[in-house]
Amino acid sequence: MKNAISNIFAFLWFFGVLLWVILFMLIAIPMIFFINIMGMINTGFATSTIGLAFVFLSGFILAITGWVPAFRKCYIKLPWLYPLSSMLMIHLIILSIAEEILAKGYAVISAPRHTVTLIIMIVQIIACRIAMCFYFYKKPLIVKKGEI
Repeated sequence: MKNAISNIFAFLWFFGVLLWVILFMLIAIPMIFFINIMGMINTGFATSTIGLAFVFLSGFILAITGWVPAFRKCYIKLPWLYPLSSMLMIHLIILSIAEEILAKGYAVISAPRHTVTLIIMIVQIIACRIAMCFYFYKKPLIVKKGEI
């Protein structure tokens, strides 16, 4: 009976919370970041940054999924989900750092500063993505039975 109840809660967690967070991280968040960054570039003024809030909320939900053994079953049933959620979380952190860099640069009205921070942001995104690729090349995320 206990196993059946934990399976029901795991099912509800996966389809009620985790799936929506993964889809949000996959589709909506990159669009929101792109709109915020383009808004800063077009207006020349810094806007409020929302990246760190998304990092906290997504990280909290992914952490709960990893901490609760019943919720962790989704990573065993779907072995591709753990690497996907890990890469999406790192990508979210990279984008939020880029958004913060651009917001700090656009806080002062100065065309050279805007250009420099835009270049720094682009270099940061490329460097972090290369570092992420190198890290996952050296330590691939492979989920084995009983490991998670």
